[in-house]
Amino acid sequence: MSPPAAPAPSSLPEVVFQGLTRAAGVGILVLVASLVAVLLHDAWPVLSRAGEYRLFTSSEWVPKPAGGGSPVYGVLAFVWGTVVTSVLAMVIAVPLGVASAAYMSEIAPPWVKKVGAFLIELLAAIPSVVYGFWGLFFLAPLIQKAFDAVGGPNTGGNGVVAAGLILAIMVLPYITAIGYDVCQAVPRSQREGSLALGATRWQTIWNVVLPYARPGIIAASFLALGRALGETMAVTMLIGNQAVIDASPFALGDSIASRIANQLNEADTPDFRSALVALGLVLFAVTAAFNVTARLLLRQLVGGPRVRRHETGDRRQETGNPNPTAASSTSDATSTEPSGSADSVLSPVPRTTPPVSRAGLWDKVMTGVLAAGLVATIVPLFLILGYITVRGASAVDATLFTEWTRAPLTDTQYEQYQAWQDNRAEYPKTETGRNVRRGGLGNAMVGSLMIVTIATLLAVPFALMAAVYLAEARRSRVAAAVRFVTELLGGVPSIVIGIFAYAVLVYPFWYPSPFGFNAWAGAFALAVMMIPIIVRSAEESMKLVPENIRQASYALGASRMQTTLRVILPAALPAIVTGVFLAVGRIAGETAPLLLTAGGSDQWPVTVDGTFPFLHARPASQTAFLPGNIFNYSRSPYADWRDQAWGGAVVLLAVVMVLNIGIRLAAGKRVVAAARAD
Repeated sequence: MSPPAAPAPSSLPEVVFQGLTRAAGVGILVLVASLVAVLLHDAWPVLSRAGEYRLFTSSEWVPKPAGGGSPVYGVLAFVWGTVVTSVLAMVIAVPLGVASAAYMSEIAPPWVKKVGAFLIELLAAIPSVVYGFWGLFFLAPLIQKAFDAVGGPNTGGNGVVAAGLILAIMVLPYITAIGYDVCQAVPRSQREGSLALGATRWQTIWNVVLPYARPGIIAASFLALGRALGETMAVTMLIGNQAVIDASPFALGDSIASRIANQLNEADTPDFRSALVALGLVLFAVTAAFNVTARLLLRQLVGGPRVRRHETGDRRQETGNPNPTAASSTSDATSTEPSGSADSVLSPVPRTTPPVSRAGLWDKVMTGVLAAGLVATIVPLFLILGYITVRGASAVDATLFTEWTRAPLTDTQYEQYQAWQDNRAEYPKTETGRNVRRGGLGNAMVGSLMIVTIATLLAVPFALMAAVYLAEARRSRVAAAVRFVTELLGGVPSIVIGIFAYAVLVYPFWYPSPFGFNAWAGAFALAVMMIPIIVRSAEESMKLVPENIRQASYALGASRMQTTLRVILPAALPAIVTGVFLAVGRIAGETAPLLLTAGGSDQWPVTVDGTFPFLHARPASQTAFLPGNIFNYSRSPYADWRDQAWGGAVVLLAVVMVLNIGIRLAAGKRVVAAARAD
């Protein structure tokens, strides 16, 4: 007897529930379509006159000509800077990422795999503004020393080289994590066949594992490239922000994302804003193309090799015949080795003392090289955590949390303040003899908490309803489109989402007057970023709920809504909560979209009547946020503000690390409760 099917909606609550979940799923399609439409609408005044503004034919960017002539919005210099830094990042990151993935998949002992994967996840969780802050004070001085050694100019270490290096560190986790997964997907029969023919471990990796995993590695590289092209804050802090095309390794530059972040808030004419939105549209189109290509390659890998493994690989393994693919792929590598002969394959007695050969020596060398690749991949994590903690720990004091933004202390006052902290001097005084009031980042911390909270409240219900729709309508063409667009939305650069929120809720095209910077716009931008993370994690967790639990619920007469709300969601709740907190950790350190939406303020977020801070804060006004203050203070000439930036970086990094480490330790393997019980 066939299992009971899900009942059709028979009551008004059932119809409303099904309509809401479907509307949420389709709403993601509408959201992405609206993003594209808004970008096109706001960019069209310049795009329609691209020839007049020399948009795609010039490297000059002159929004306000000194003599009152026509403005020029040439994008070539920004395209150059974006491409050069991204290519440099990929040249460094791809070999390291592939080496790390191959070592963890094929060579490393289990504890190294576990620790390595955990550390790589933490590296991916570091906010981009922290990367930029570390690069500004640690990486750039090292690069300047290298420039000095070869007679280069004094740029402070900033430029395309510094931006490319920081991008390489930022995209390494993506290549390593996906590369590890696709290497693990290689059928065991292929490895065993290669080793049985006498191939060394390195020959098996080079001739069997990596060729099989090539589509996934290419897809990981495309995803990483899309991430590098859209990175904003770290590049803005290190590239030098000079709109020039220069092939010199010492050159400064600029990128599309950094130009938008630096100037959109300053754009005071419609055409100026339109030109910057056109830059965002170009960036969106390029990153979307790379992300779609990567997704298609990953689907090809999942749909092709895994089916062959299921149909043929396991059967050959049971009969003792290795996969012929492994034999053919290793024949060239093993034809000259005695251990690769047919007699050695058929002999039941293993060779106990293999002869020392060139292949064996090369195997040992490459094992060391792959291990060195993993070490090089995770070393930046310890450098960032250690350097920022050591430098910034002394800046974390009570005033950092209790005071709001104030005018910076003069350098003399700051030196006196440090001496007072060490009991070497009196507390610094103002000219009138009063104690100075040193500012802090309390208002920015409260602002960040408020914006993230509002974003979470906006994103979670919508994303969960969309996930329910995807989990329950798995074979629907609409659901397939929603799933694909959700993955695409997850790869949209944060600066592009910031432009979208800016065009809708800061300077809306649909309203006669601007709203101005406000926390609602910032929360909306962060909510859009959270949606794909929550949708994908919630959908996958609901799929893990065993089918027999669903069927048992239907057999007892429960409706689809009752089954979803009382059976499926409670069973999947641990994994769903994990996904929500991962999304919160992802947005907690976001800077670029909030620079374009929340603006900034030197006051506490206050209530609607303007009397009390903290409680029921008013989001319809400019709001300070912690990553923004770190970004601004890090570039300040005042030692006092730079010191506060160090303290803020420690706090932000600690929050993000606690979120990620705590979630992973609490969630374990992140399986749903029902699946464990089953």
